[in-house]
Amino acid sequence: MTQAQKTIIKLLVVLLLSGSMLFMPFEEWGLPINAIQTRVIALFVFAALMWILEVIPIWTTSVMVITLALLGTSNTSLNFLKVDKFDTKEVQAIVADAYGPGANADTVKATQDAVVASLKKAASVTPAVVRNTINTEILKPVTSGKADDATKAQLMAASARVYDGEVSKRIGDLELVNQTQQKSIFATFADPIIILFLGGFFLADAATKYRLDINLARVLLKPFGTNPKYVMLGLMSVTALFSMFMSNTATAAMMLALLTPVLALFKPEDRGRAAFALCIPIGANVGGIGTPIGTPPNAIALKFMQEMGLNITFGKWMLFGVPFVIIMLLVGWLVLVKMFPISQKSLDLAKEMKGKFLTTPKAIIVYATFIVTILLWVIPKDYHGLDSNSVAIIPIAVFSVTGVITKKDLKSMSWDVLWLVAGGFALGVALSETNLAKDMINAIPFASWDSLMLLVGASLICLFMATFMSHTATAALLMPIMASVAGGMLAGGSMDDAGAIGLLVTIAFASSLGMALPISTPPNAMAYATGHVEQKGMAISGTILCLLGLAITIGMMSLLGAIGFFN
Repeated sequence: MTQAQKTIIKLLVVLLLSGSMLFMPFEEWGLPINAIQTRVIALFVFAALMWILEVIPIWTTSVMVITLALLGTSNTSLNFLKVDKFDTKEVQAIVADAYGPGANADTVKATQDAVVASLKKAASVTPAVVRNTINTEILKPVTSGKADDATKAQLMAASARVYDGEVSKRIGDLELVNQTQQKSIFATFADPIIILFLGGFFLADAATKYRLDINLARVLLKPFGTNPKYVMLGLMSVTALFSMFMSNTATAAMMLALLTPVLALFKPEDRGRAAFALCIPIGANVGGIGTPIGTPPNAIALKFMQEMGLNITFGKWMLFGVPFVIIMLLVGWLVLVKMFPISQKSLDLAKEMKGKFLTTPKAIIVYATFIVTILLWVIPKDYHGLDSNSVAIIPIAVFSVTGVITKKDLKSMSWDVLWLVAGGFALGVALSETNLAKDMINAIPFASWDSLMLLVGASLICLFMATFMSHTATAALLMPIMASVAGGMLAGGSMDDAGAIGLLVTIAFASSLGMALPISTPPNAMAYATGHVEQKGMAISGTILCLLGLAITIGMMSLLGAIGFFN
C-alpha cells in the first residue's frame, strides 16, 4: 500500500468518525446538546484524530480547526449553517406575560422589539442575560424619570415578575444557542501567550545567530571536568538550560551536532555512546518544563489559568519548574549511568567547542537584551509593572529595530508552532463560548469527585497520548477540557484555586514527559537517527522517566498546595 493510499484511508476514517458526531442522539443520553454544540463536538473529534494520525502536518490541522470554527460555529458562519439563538416568539410571549393583562399594547410591542434586538446583538445569551435585558427594557421609563407614579408601580410589578414566579421559570427553561464570536477566534492568532512565545523565538534566533548558545555551552561545561559521567551531567544541564528559553527541537539539533565528533571518540562496544546520545533529548524534553516559554504545553496551561483568574507569574512558574527540572535531570542521569555503563576514561567536551564571545555592537545588544528580558521575567510584576506577555515584546522590538533579526531571519522562525498553539486556543474558545464545556460539566457530578483521583487519571491519559502524538497537540486537546472541569469543581466547592492550578500544571508537565519512543518528540527522533540508540533502550529509560516524573509532579503539586504556595 502506498503512502498516498494510507493517507486517504486515514482521512476517510477521520471524516467518518467526526462526521458521525453530527448525528449522535445526545439528548436521548441525557445530554442537552444543541446544534452548534454538536458541531463543536464533531470539530473536537476531527482535531483529535487528525493530530493523532497526522494525516496532514499538525499545524495545518490547527488552521483547519480555526477555519471550520469560523465557517460552522461562529456568528459569521455560512448562512445555511446559522441557527437562531433563541425562540423569538417565546421571548415575546414572556415579555407580554411580565407586563400582565391590561398593559398598553404599544408599550409591550416596543419592549418586545427592543429585547429581541438586544439579545440578537449579545455575544453570549444565558438566562441571566435574557432576564436582565427584559428587566432593563421594562424599567427604561422609570430610570429615565418619564413614568408617573401609577405607571411606575405597574412597571415595578412587571420587573418583579421577571425575577420571580412563572415568568422567571420560563426564562430559565428557554433553549438558548450560543455561537463562537468571530473576533474571539481570530484573536487566538495574536493571543498574549502567542506573543510570549514569539518573544522567545526572537531570543533563541538571536542567541544562535551570534553564537551566544555555543559560547555559553563551552563556559558552562568547564566546571564538569573530564570524567565522562560528569561531562554527561553537564551536557544534560546545558541542554536543559537552553531549552528553557529556546525550542526543544532547535536545542537538541544544536547539541547533537556539537556531540557528533565526540561520539566518534567512543569505542564501538562502549555503551556510553548511547548514554550521551540519549542525554540530549532527555535534557531538551525536561528543560522546557522549567519556564512558561520553554515548551508550548506550558504556555497553553498559562493561558487557561489566566482566563480563570489564577495568577501564576513567569517567576512563580520557575520557582517550582526549575527545581523539578533539576530533580528530573539527576534522575535521568542516574538512569543513564546505570543502564549504559561508560567505558571511556576521559572526555574534554569543552575543548571540542571552538570559538569566543563576539564583541560586535549587535552581539552586545543581544547580550544586554537577553539579560534585561530574563530579569524582567523573573522579577515579580509588582516591582516594574509589566507582565510576562508585555516583557516578551521588548526583544521583538529591540532586535527588529537594530537589525539583529532581519526579514530573512523572520521567515525562518517556527511560525507553524504558533499556528498549532492558536488552533488549540480556538478549540478552547469554541468549548467556552458555545457553553458546551459548561453544559458537559453540569451534566457530570464533578463536585462529588476526589480531586486527587482526577489529577492522577487525567495526567496518565495525557502521558499516554503524549507518547504517541505531538506534545503541543495533546495539551491543546486536553487543556480546555481540564480547565472546564477545574472550573466546575471550583464552583462545586470540591476544588480550591491551588487544586485547579495543580491540575493544569500537571497536565502541562505530563504533556512534556511523554518521551518513551522515537516518535514521541523531535529530540527523541534526532537522537535515534544518530544510530547510537536502540529503540528498546530509549523505551525503557523513557518509560522510567515518564512515570517517575509524573509521580514527582503530583507529589510536588500536592505539597505546594498544602503549604499555600499558590495562594
